Amino acid sequence: MLNTKEIIDAIVQKHRRSGIDVYDSATVAEMVAFEEKIGFPLPKEFREFYSICNGFGCSKDIFNMLSLTQIMHYSQDYGNDWFYFSEYMIYSDTWGLRLSSAKKYEIFNGSFPELVMTSSLLEFLNRYLKGNLFEVGGLYEWHEELGIK
Repeated sequence: MLNTKEIIDAIVQKHRRSGIDVYDSATVAEMVAFEEKIGFPLPKEFREFYSICNGFGCSKDIFNMLSLTQIMHYSQDYGNDWFYFSEYMIYSDTWGLRLSSAKKYEIFNGSFPELVMTSSLLEFLNRYLKGNLFEVGGLYEWHEELGIK
């Protein structure tokens, strides 16, 4: 599996022609302020991601990895122990991270929050890299594999 920087670089390369905006990295102060808002420390993979880039927006499928600023700007995008970190087609669908009652990190789809997709941002990004949203191996095929219809 690729590391965080390699995945981001590969996503940028894949979407270079169709259009991608990569945001400057988040500062430590921004990450700390965000953690205070959501009530838990970001997992290592999320800290690495935000220290490399504070999100990105892809023209293809109108898919976005949200910046910490974007998330904090809309109170419906976070709560105590959870936040949406990614969205598709202007919030037609979302993906979030939460800290479970067992103190485990869980990535979930906003339309089916009861189903845990993974605990790994790297796995999530690798699925996006492989098939974007709708292609073979992408996020929606992953949903089907997990029983999300």
